[in-house]
Amino acid sequence: MRLKDKVALVTGAGSGIGEATAKTFAREGARVVIADINDDGGRRVVGEIRKAGGTAEFHHADVGVHAEIEKMVQFAVEYFGRLDILHNNAIFTTVGHVGEISIEGWQKTVDVGLTAYWYATKCAIEVMLPRKRGAIVNTASVSGLAGDYTLGAYNAVKHGVVGLTKSTAIEYARKGIRCNAVCPGPIGTPPLLRMEDSHPELIGRIREAIPMGRLGEPQEIANVVLFLASDEASFVTGSFYVAVGGLWAHSGMPSLSGQGPEW
Repeated sequence: MRLKDKVALVTGAGSGIGEATAKTFAREGARVVIADINDDGGRRVVGEIRKAGGTAEFHHADVGVHAEIEKMVQFAVEYFGRLDILHNNAIFTTVGHVGEISIEGWQKTVDVGLTAYWYATKCAIEVMLPRKRGAIVNTASVSGLAGDYTLGAYNAVKHGVVGLTKSTAIEYARKGIRCNAVCPGPIGTPPLLRMEDSHPELIGRIREAIPMGRLGEPQEIANVVLFLASDEASFVTGSFYVAVGGLWAHSGMPSLSGQGPEW
């Protein structure tokens, strides 16, 4: 087991990438704290992990509130004795052109998608430093490497997550704490799956833009997070791993020969 006896905390673990990561961590031997604002989803994930023979506990946490982040980390340490892995994954975003985003939407996006990542990292570092070891993995995005129409707030926080990851990595590299990021492309998480039902033509265009021709699966991102959290990545820090089905490799230009991804 790649994470045997380790203690992991995953935010936004009640669904999507967080759920897949939490289950993967548990399968690989970690004791996992499921942190989410969604009580039903979080408790369901805990139940499924336990049914599969793993160890997990649920902790309700709104990561947009600093005090709840402190309690979340404290819960992991008090319940399991320490914290070895933090996966910052929870997200909120507002949608709209940059000139039309509300201050409330912008602020909440920053609070949940960037400030919470920094503060959870800060709290985790405090408990990791005495043992001089730990791994932090942040969910960034391909949207943290380029811009998207009407996703300016999301782009801003995900670019910030990539920058925070690099700064954390270099500052704590000689303290035994690693920090990396995963940058997913469009993944079949609940929001996109709901959109597939309501706007199938939009999801069709997204699939067509991806060279592999499909959405990613949450498990495919969890596999990357597992590597970054494990001792197999012991010399990896300050990196961002792009998992986008080839999307980021494409310039966006149409084929000059008329031949596209299927030829």
